[in-house]
Amino acid sequence: MSLEDRYGIYSRPAHLASETWVDFELRTSLQLLASMEAELKKLRLRVIKERVHKSRVSLRRWFSVWSFLAEEGWEEKKFRKKVLRPLREFLKELGALRDCDVNIEIAEKLKCDDETLEDLEKARKRLKRRIDRALSQINPEELSRAIEKFLTRRAEELREFIKSKPDLDHSAFAHFDRYLGAHEEQVKKVAERASTPESLHKLRLSIKKWRYLLTECMGLTNLNLVRAQTVLGEIHDFDRLQPELELHPVGDAAALARLHDERLQLVNEFELLKKDLPYGLRPGLISYPPPGNSDLK
Repeated sequence: MSLEDRYGIYSRPAHLASETWVDFELRTSLQLLASMEAELKKLRLRVIKERVHKSRVSLRRWFSVWSFLAEEGWEEKKFRKKVLRPLREFLKELGALRDCDVNIEIAEKLKCDDETLEDLEKARKRLKRRIDRALSQINPEELSRAIEKFLTRRAEELREFIKSKPDLDHSAFAHFDRYLGAHEEQVKKVAERASTPESLHKLRLSIKKWRYLLTECMGLTNLNLVRAQTVLGEIHDFDRLQPELELHPVGDAAALARLHDERLQLVNEFELLKKDLPYGLRPGLISYPPPGNSDLK
């Protein structure tokens, strides 16, 4: 079934219709790489909350797109072991520090006990020392050059591969549409049964990846998708902070009550949002959802 039959009337963006998936993926990954390098340079100068957040976002965007590229055949064992694995470990450390920063912000908002805030500040100092040590082992420019060199070489090899398959549609649009369609089905299945903190967290990560792919590969955004990710993120923040408050059941009793109330409001909001997630959203879509395809909703 053609894309037009599936979704309705299309006016495909010229760059997605004419550019091969190899060239588009190379260009997109190099753009994300430049952003990641810039943020890591700033972070090395000073580890402050804003830079921690921006560096983490740049790394998450890179890995969201890379997960797609890896399935396309870009990844090699040596590159995964020497470059990607240490970078993932650093992202994990950076995530722990960012989560601690968010815990502190929410604890202050909920007016938590002074002892709770002191414990969180101590945890942040420990995590920051780990980031400082990790950053001393990272040279953003050298890392960027190594990744760019690898991507450029792999692109040449993949171009030769698609030349050997002339009967297939190698346009960036058709390629990403297939991948996005599969990911949307995965999100739909997870959303249907998400109710526990663990399953809601898994759904949040799937929606975040969906959003990044739409933005980086299709040049699209959607307010419902953005809000759904934000709401699920705030639910996850509450779920992560709750055990910290339960360590001080007397001093943080009122804060815990406020946390439960705000979390319930967010869960109720998400129940409405998930009914209107943008399944099937693509650039150039004139009729959305197309007649006779209401199941895309």
